[in-house]
Amino acid sequence: TPADLGVAADRERLQAAVELFLRVWDFPKPIVAQVHGYCCAAATMLALAADITLVSRDCKIRFPSIPIGGGFVSSFWAFFVGPKRAKEMDYIAGSEISGAEACDWGWANHALDESELPARAQRMAQLIAKTPSDLLRMKKLAINRVSEWQGFRQSMLAGAEWDTLSHFTAGATEMRDRITRLGLREAIRTLQVPEGK
Repeated sequence: TPADLGVAADRERLQAAVELFLRVWDFPKPIVAQVHGYCCAAATMLALAADITLVSRDCKIRFPSIPIGGGFVSSFWAFFVGPKRAKEMDYIAGSEISGAEACDWGWANHALDESELPARAQRMAQLIAKTPSDLLRMKKLAINRVSEWQGFRQSMLAGAEWDTLSHFTAGATEMRDRITRLGLREAIRTLQVPEGK
C-alpha cells in the first residue's frame, strides 16, 4: 500500500510509470495502437500515448472501479477528451465508455468492428512506412511539441504527484479499509448504483 511505501517512494513509483508512457510518446517512430475487449485505468494511458489509436466499436474503456487515487489517469485523459469528460469519467468509480464513444470524444482515431482492427492497423502502418523515417520523426516531434507547449509533459508528471497526495487522504484510507473489510468484489458493488435507479 502507499502507506507502506511512504510519500516519496509512492511518488517515484508513479512517476516511473508515467515516464514509461512518455517513452511511447517520445519513441522516434510512429506507434499505432489497437484496443479491443477491455482497456482499464493505466492501460488507457498507454493507448493515449500511442500516435494513432484504433478501437473496436464495442470495446470497454474504463476508469478504476475503486476511487483511491486522483490525477494519474485523468491527467492523460484531460488532454485528449477535455476537462469536462475527464471529470465525468474520474468522478464516478468504474466509469466506462465504448470504443464508438471514445472515437466521438477524441480519445481514439477510428472505431471499427473488432474483426477489421488488425488489417486496418497493418494497412495504416504500411502507409506510414512509405514516408522516410527521418521525416516521420520530424513530423512527430513537431506535433508532440505543440502538446508539450500546452503543458502535456508537465501535466503527466504532475499527475503522479496528485495521485500520490490522493493516496494519503482520509477518503483513500477509507476505500482501502472497505476493501479489507468487505473484499474487493463487495467493495466495488457498494459503489455501484442499483439497477433501475
